[in-house]
Amino acid sequence: MFLRLAFEEAGWEHCGKLLDSVYSREQNAVISAIQISELYTPFARASDNEGKEKLAAEIEKLRIKVRVVDEEIARMSSSIRAAQKTPRGGSLALADSIILATALKEGVDVFYTLDDDFSKVREHVKIMAPGAMSVEEWQKAYGYEKTERRKRLD
Repeated sequence: MFLRLAFEEAGWEHCGKLLDSVYSREQNAVISAIQISELYTPFARASDNEGKEKLAAEIEKLRIKVRVVDEEIARMSSSIRAAQKTPRGGSLALADSIILATALKEGVDVFYTLDDDFSKVREHVKIMAPGAMSVEEWQKAYGYEKTERRKRLD
């Protein structure tokens, strides 16, 4: 959602509204340290330190709790990865299973994502996309197209 907003990709307005609700304290947010790595990686690949620092400043401004990966999260993620399948029949990626385990450990009510690999997760937590949509609805409405600038960063 951060990158979708930063690059003003399709649906970015919904991502902005969701993050505004975090900024205004209408909602609390927690992310895994793994997500920080995922967010900074495109900027690091492109040696775009200015972009990375802007993103870091926005995350800090939101005062989002960043949860470290500890042994308990690692154990939970291994169980999730072993059991949870993606829509294409594969297992969740390691990073995704850690992110989901973090959300579960933190007791989140809603897990917001644009990643359809989480769309089959039903028993653990409510999975939603911004704009009060399911991930499937988001994909139909906005897809996963990246702007040319973001493609260059990836």
